Amino acid sequence: MFWRHALAAHALAATAAALAFTTAIPAAEARTVTVATVYGARDVSTQAMEKWGELLAKKTDGRLTINIIPGGTLGGDRELLQQLSSGEIDVDLSSPVVMQYVAPQYQCLEAEYIYENENQGFKVWRGEIGKEASAAMQKQYGIEIAAVGRRGGRVVTANKKIIEPQDMTGLKFRVTNDLRAQVFAAYGAQPAPLPLSELYGALRQGVFDGEENPLSTIYSLRFHEVQPFISLTYHVWTYNLVLVNSAFYDGLGDDRKAFDETLSQALDWLYDAVAKDDARIIAEIKKSGKTEIVEPDVAAFRAKARPVLKAYADKNCKPGLIDQVDQISSAN
Repeated sequence: MFWRHALAAHALAATAAALAFTTAIPAAEARTVTVATVYGARDVSTQAMEKWGELLAKKTDGRLTINIIPGGTLGGDRELLQQLSSGEIDVDLSSPVVMQYVAPQYQCLEAEYIYENENQGFKVWRGEIGKEASAAMQKQYGIEIAAVGRRGGRVVTANKKIIEPQDMTGLKFRVTNDLRAQVFAAYGAQPAPLPLSELYGALRQGVFDGEENPLSTIYSLRFHEVQPFISLTYHVWTYNLVLVNSAFYDGLGDDRKAFDETLSQALDWLYDAVAKDDARIIAEIKKSGKTEIVEPDVAAFRAKARPVLKAYADKNCKPGLIDQVDQISSAN
């Protein structure tokens, strides 16, 4: 709660400058767009931002270029949101996990087994629910969702083979929000938060027994080097949220069309790249012989998670949100 007040203060302090900013940059003036992310430089989502930079520079004849700052160099999710709200950065490549900070009534959209499959989640984030979440952020913090891209499923790594929920009993797991902590506690784990940038060292030193992330994050940040097991739980289908500072976005003028079109093209590339990258990562990890890929009992994990999700949503999320999601078709 304290942090949300701090972010609100950042947003208010930037309001006057933001109003001027929206008209201060004509389309013809060259500008470097600062894109920050907690994802590593090798991450396929970061590579998509590089692709976007190439497309955008070409489309605008060099008026807009992109500077990518990956790997949490400028801070974790909270710090990047603060910098985005205040205009210190222009774009934050993030995920729905940040809803807990800027639109907590929608934090359940990053919940274990809320979606039947990845396609259903895309329909949620690219539809009316996603627009509502974006509007809530924009109103309070001057941040909005410019686009939604593929990220993939979150899986579990651990120093023990995880097949069923009870296999997590007593293990200390790094998790990213309160709801996930409750779900992992229901599995028998001991959940605790930790900045992503500190996680490799904590796993290597045995301070944490396990964590959960998309395969691309696990591989790019080398968590598989210090975790002997990866369980393909796919407990969360997560997405790339391309968050923008609203004042910056409104100030793009005629170049906004090029900004949006090239971003869409880069995310189209990412959609195919994620599937190929996940397959490549699994193949390379198997080939190394150092980390075992485990096929868990997904139905058992889902059965434990859904009651926790519903109870949490009733108290902390937008009324009826889970029912709204359930009514959205998971078919292609």
